[in-house]
Amino acid sequence: MSDSTHADFLASLADDHQRKLGEAISRLEDRVLDLLSGAPLDEGALFDLEWAVQARNELRQVVDQEYLQEVDLLVKEYTQVAERATEMLAEYGDFTALDRSVIQQLQSLTFQGFESVGDQYLTAVSKEIYDMTLVGTSFADAVKNVRETVGGNLKRYADQQVHDGLMQFNANANVAIGKQSGVTRWKYYGGIQDNSRSHCKKHAGKIYTEEQIAEIWSGTWKGKASGDPFVVRGGYRCQHHWRPVFDD
Repeated sequence: MSDSTHADFLASLADDHQRKLGEAISRLEDRVLDLLSGAPLDEGALFDLEWAVQARNELRQVVDQEYLQEVDLLVKEYTQVAERATEMLAEYGDFTALDRSVIQQLQSLTFQGFESVGDQYLTAVSKEIYDMTLVGTSFADAVKNVRETVGGNLKRYADQQVHDGLMQFNANANVAIGKQSGVTRWKYYGGIQDNSRSHCKKHAGKIYTEEQIAEIWSGTWKGKASGDPFVVRGGYRCQHHWRPVFDD
């Protein structure tokens, strides 16, 4: 398997994961609106603060069942990413396999990132419901506001997390395999599209030492993400990757 074939696999898997999580978030939105429909009303407006406080517990269950359970299924598929990465690297040299415990640790870290997004959403919606109840927002406006929070904010952040979480897991796996195999040079690879960053267009297909990478990635460009250049690569939603290269 070539590195370009592996890159195509990752892009396809990212699209599939985004679709699945999008469907889960749609189910989540439906259940949150069902919960909101059970709120006590006074002349068509929210008013019961005790209900608003208790609603957080039910929201927690909904987030766990619709969002985090789907995330758990997606992250479990990362094992095939590590397996295919190992298969791909075998085409370019005698690389050591990645220990199963390392793969599990990387999966756990990725899940925690999704969990953080879910917690932020839970806090935001719970506060929104309480605030709307406090000021007596009409039920119709409350539904509109919750829809915007779920279908807008959560979907946008979760969609990015799906893509970047998958790509960063693959990056961590490749780097771990390369470094434990004693590699000191790395190829930056991936397809070039119309919306590719100028930074990626400039460096795609080239091979650098770790020292060169540190120097090059110390610069700035639009969309750059903070962190280890081997992990964040070109930045948010980047579809480029590092492949370890043997000196010979």
